[in-house]
Amino acid sequence: MKDEHVTEAVQRFYGLRLMRQDIWECLLSFVIATNANIPRISLMIRTICERFGEEVSFEGIRYRLFPTPDALSSASTEALVACGLGYRARFVKSVAETVSSGAIHLDELRLFDYARARETLIERILGKKTLLGIGRKAADCVLLFSCEKDSAFPIDVWIARVLARNYPRVIGRQNARLLNSHLAKKARLPPAAYDEITSKMRGYFGEYAGYAQQYLFHDARNQ
Repeated sequence: MKDEHVTEAVQRFYGLRLMRQDIWECLLSFVIATNANIPRISLMIRTICERFGEEVSFEGIRYRLFPTPDALSSASTEALVACGLGYRARFVKSVAETVSSGAIHLDELRLFDYARARETLIERILGKKTLLGIGRKAADCVLLFSCEKDSAFPIDVWIARVLARNYPRVIGRQNARLLNSHLAKKARLPPAAYDEITSKMRGYFGEYAGYAQQYLFHDARNQ
């Protein structure tokens, strides 16, 4: 509760929690979420579970588990497209192949510090992206919601509005103008600007910046 804006959000929504979702499920869900709304995301995830998830039964009710990396890496791109993934099918297959091959070990992300875990998710090897579909914001979301990196501060459209309006002194007025400009154009922030702004917010809120982000995000969505 560092300032009046986050204090009001905490008071309105006291008790908000952060998830600790399975890392693979969280990672792939954000790959699928690229340029899609929540109903569409839910439908795509439900469809790949029905098509590629292991069937289990609990108290007489049939369920499908979230597909494993092996199951999705073995699927054809055409089969994934048929699940409604569109261009995301290529990303899903590539990420599944990367994880299934052991090129990246997701459980290690919880052991790394924030900086190393983030770099692992967004790195390029010989100019080639290791995890297609995972950019800076998605990486921060994965770290916050599944890897216990409580200082991660994802910046999406809602948070960009909050920062430009309420935190120009923290992020710098030039960055606030940049946020407003990109919001008006519906354009993505340049990577360097994203890194600078999220770093400033992490420095401002400290080790629990991710909680502040969630309170500010939820407050903005409910205004």
